[in-house]
Amino acid sequence: MHFKNRLLCAAVLALAAQGAGATVLQTLGAGTAVGTVTNTAHFDLNTALANDWVEDGLLFHASGYGANNGCGYAGVDCYDAVSDLSPAFSGNYLATSGMNAWISVRRADGADFHRIEFAAGSGYQSLNGYWATYDDGRRTGSGNFSSPRGAILGLVDGAGFDEVRYFAFSTANRQAGYSAPALDEVRIGLPEPASPALCAAALAGMAAVLRRRKRQYA
Repeated sequence: MHFKNRLLCAAVLALAAQGAGATVLQTLGAGTAVGTVTNTAHFDLNTALANDWVEDGLLFHASGYGANNGCGYAGVDCYDAVSDLSPAFSGNYLATSGMNAWISVRRADGADFHRIEFAAGSGYQSLNGYWATYDDGRRTGSGNFSSPRGAILGLVDGAGFDEVRYFAFSTANRQAGYSAPALDEVRIGLPEPASPALCAAALAGMAAVLRRRKRQYA
């Protein structure tokens, strides 16, 4: 990226962080949120039936039916094929299902992180995802996204968060109900400086904040 464009993007991101407070920016696509990777999880060695899984300093918890719902461990597949979940899935993965079921991602040491990407999938034919971020038990952001199949979800927050919860519902824009989330290829780390996708997400976040402020004072 041209140096001037990098400076402009950096300024946009700084303004977004300042104007939106703890606003969490959502991106879609590999490399849109995380560039330099510090922690990864592939679930290749996930061979035990359990609700919790620790890999490369990351702690995962499945809240649905007991014991990870029998999904995604040791090659056990709850669906027709792993590729039905997402083209980004490979081998073992983590999945669950149940009323309001979610999969959470934390750092095993409890520390905050600022950027995450993962391959998001669903037990339903289409992906209708919902995410929420938390810091010290307080929800700091949430959002919906949809895709005909799987997607790479990225989340960025300069203020940081210590937990991400991911849900997958049967229809778009839902925040509660029966959920069947699955995830794979988790990456946590630092983004490439001032990436175009992140700048676009920052601009969208700033625009949303401005619209809310205009409605408040209208």
